[in-house]
This record gives sequence, structure tokens and C-alpha cells, in this order.
Amino acid sequence: MDEAEINALAAYDAAHIIHPQFHAADHRDAVIYESGKGAILTDVHGKQYIDGLSSLWNVAAGHGRTELAEAAAKQMSQLAFSNSYTGYANVPSIRLTERLLGLVSPNMSGIFYANSGSEANDMAIKAVRYFWFLSGKPEKLKIISRADAYHGGTMAATAVTGMAPFHKGFGPEPPGFLQVPTCYPYRCQWCANKPSCSLDCADNIEATILREGADTVAAVIAEPVHGAGGVIPPDPGYWPRLREICDRYNVLLIADEVITGFGRTGRWFALEHWGVQADVVTFAKAVTSAYVPLSGFIVSKSIHDAILNGPAAAKFMIGCTNAAHPTACAVALRNLQIFDDEHLVERAEKMGRCLNEGMARLLEMPNVGNVRGLGLMAAVEVVADKASRQPFAPSDGIGPKLVRAMRERGVITRAKGESILFAPPLIITKDQIDTMMNVTAEAIDEVMASRG
Repeated sequence: MDEAEINALAAYDAAHIIHPQFHAADHRDAVIYESGKGAILTDVHGKQYIDGLSSLWNVAAGHGRTELAEAAAKQMSQLAFSNSYTGYANVPSIRLTERLLGLVSPNMSGIFYANSGSEANDMAIKAVRYFWFLSGKPEKLKIISRADAYHGGTMAATAVTGMAPFHKGFGPEPPGFLQVPTCYPYRCQWCANKPSCSLDCADNIEATILREGADTVAAVIAEPVHGAGGVIPPDPGYWPRLREICDRYNVLLIADEVITGFGRTGRWFALEHWGVQADVVTFAKAVTSAYVPLSGFIVSKSIHDAILNGPAAAKFMIGCTNAAHPTACAVALRNLQIFDDEHLVERAEKMGRCLNEGMARLLEMPNVGNVRGLGLMAAVEVVADKASRQPFAPSDGIGPKLVRAMRERGVITRAKGESILFAPPLIITKDQIDTMMNVTAEAIDEVMASRG
């Protein structure tokens, strides 16, 4: 591809494509990718980059997997698509359901398929409200979510997202959604300066349920580890306490495993780290390693039984055209076979230790205030003053500057505020992790030095 063709592509893209989370200034000099292999992306100029975030947390098995392309082609040649609404089914979706139910906690029983994490969370919210409706408690409608959460871009998924930029300009939002503080040990309003977590952040959810009235609260939705909100792992006692609170007040617990599912944290699903069973688990992203879109929610036997036994006058009227898409399900099955054959969940745990060890060395730098992670999911938080944990002013634009400096050095990632986020493909090598950490240190040095 010559420079004239590249320039023409870039100009057309800039003029006509409205990108997600778009602002024209942020799209200047956009990288146009042409190919990928393993943990490496290559742009139209031939420059290579380590994919430090699995693109959007999702290319778990790595780029260039011909096995997945072949699985898609084989299924497309046999049955590319079929109607999966009531009265119809297809073989790959049935086999995938059996496979997934063998991976999740034993209380799970039924799966609904969709296309994106946003849809999975949106429809999971509808499902829990439907459950309470069938249970004779239609007033249990409220959904509690947390600050720094990201659950998606549909209307309900945005309503439970706890980051202000995703709300501006899109109101009014639907009623019945409540936001509470989250478990952010480094900046916790209750215990940031204490030697250990007090779990007041979890107990505040209990206080919220009591204030609103347990008979009005349908569910709590939470990511086991915050993803786009800054990669924030919880204290080990957080999820057991949250489960206990939900049980005490007859509130359902939705675990958004869209990012953390399928090996990202060194377990098939992150809740395994704390021995907690949710009532609903949402998934997407790594189920197909992003080769084709697929998502869904998994429900407990009690919720599933309610749906199975629902009256004809109140059917479970949730659907999307591509639900249980046979090609997507076939690719997911082949993807999960790669996970088994190459022990990618175990590899994520091993490579995660390498990543976290590398980040620990960054903590020696004067402007690195916090490093945190679980498995192959991590963050480095840069601060203006290490002793006081004072953040930089948003107007300083430190996060975008760090991401740009890393991109110039051949590492692609994102930032939330001044936290640099990492979630590379599970097939990443130790040498590539070392390179990412070296580039991170160089980028921090460059951006700090530019401040004079």
C-alpha cells in the first residue's frame, strides 16, 4: 500500500466514520491497522506494536488465529445463520451452552445469548426485573451500581456505568438506578490511609439497600475487578461480604465478567478467586477472542426456573436478531478449545505474575503512586505527589500524553485518568511484558520531564 492510498484512507476515515467515544481532536493521526499476529499489531506503514490491552480487553487468544477463521468458514458453509427465537435452535449454540455451564459455578442453569457486553448487561437488568415480577414483587426494580464501573453503552448499561463522561449529553436517564462508592483501596474515602480494608465500601451498599427499602431493590451489579474504570481489584473480603449482604436482603447479585471472564485474571471467571457465586453472570469479549461478536448472560437455577415456568400472558420478551448466532457459537467453541489445548488460563496466571513483578519495579519511580493487578490485568497510577497521593489536574492531560508516548515507542494501551491500563493477550511472552514495562517507564520519564 503506497502513501497516497494510505493518506486517502485516513482522510476518508476522518471525514466519514463516527468512532466510539469520539472527539475529532482525539482522532488526529489515528493508527490504521492492517494485520496482527500473536500479541503484535502492524499498521499500514509497517510499524509494529505490542497490543497492551488485547485491543479492547478481548483478543485473548491473540491475533492471526487461522483456527478461528477456519471454524467460522466451516460453519458458514454449513449453516451461517438461523433464527434462534422460541421454536428454533442450532447445534453450535447448544454445544456452547453445555461447555459454558461446565465452566461457571454449579448454581448456574440457563444462558441467553446476545452480541455485546452492553447488550448482555442491559438484558440481564431486564431479566432480574422480570424475575421479581414473576415472583410477585414487581416493586423490586432498583439497580445499585458503583462509581468507576463501566457496564456498556446502551441506555440501561450507561445508567449503571459510574463514570461521568459517559452520561454527559445523553440525559435524562431512566429512573431506578443508584450509584454508590466502590472498592478503590488507594483512594478509598473510608480506609485509604489505613493499613487494611475496613469493607465500609461494601457496608455502604447495605446502608443504601436499607435507605431505599429492600423491597424496592432488584439487584446489585458489579465487575469482579474494575476494567475501564481503572483496573481496581477488590480487597479479598469484598465479594464475600457483598454476597452476604445481597442474601440478607433478598437482592440479586449480577457479576459483570465481560472483561474478567475467560482467563483474564488467571481463573476461568474472576469470582472463583473469592469462592463467590453470583445470581447472574454476564460475558462477552474473550468468549470468541473477539473474532466475531458474541455475548450473553448466565442465570442461576432459581431465575431460570422462573423463566421456564412463566405464564403465557407474560412471556420473556427479550430478543435480538443475532442471538445464539451459529457462526459466533462455533467460533467460541473453537476458541475455548484453544484455551484448553494451550492452557491459556494457567498461562494468564503465570504471565500475570511477571506483569505484576514488572509493575512493582515501576513503584520505585518518584511519580508512580500505585500499581495494582490480578492475573493479566493491571494498572500503573501516576501522581503529582507521591506522599500525599495528590493527582494531576485533568487539564494537565497526563493520561493521554502517557498513552501517546507509549504508542510512539510501540505499545498500544489506554488510560483512565492517570492510570495506565494493561490487559495483553493471554499468549503474550515474558520478553514482550518486559518491553511493555520498559516502555512504560520511558514514557513516564518523558512526560514528567516535559513538565519542567
